[in-house]
Amino acid sequence: MDKIVHFGLFGCTVLLLCLGYYRRHGFISKLTFTFFAISAAFYGLAIEYIQKYFAIQRSFDMADVAADTIGAIAGILAFKLIRKWWLR
Repeated sequence: MDKIVHFGLFGCTVLLLCLGYYRRHGFISKLTFTFFAISAAFYGLAIEYIQKYFAIQRSFDMADVAADTIGAIAGILAFKLIRKWWLR
């Protein structure tokens, strides 16, 4: 269940970033998609390191980072579908 939450949170975050950027600029380049995905992945990794070293009774879990990254990629794919079907 925890991994589904990570997937959903990061997917929604990147989807909303893409929607906001698209509405403001009217386009999104592949570089911007890449930037959003990499930023989300590094943010997830940073959260895991913070949990490991600064939070009491929390641990580092690479599976959480993987779920965050896959969720970010899914957010981009969801945006592409939304753009294709509804944002013409």
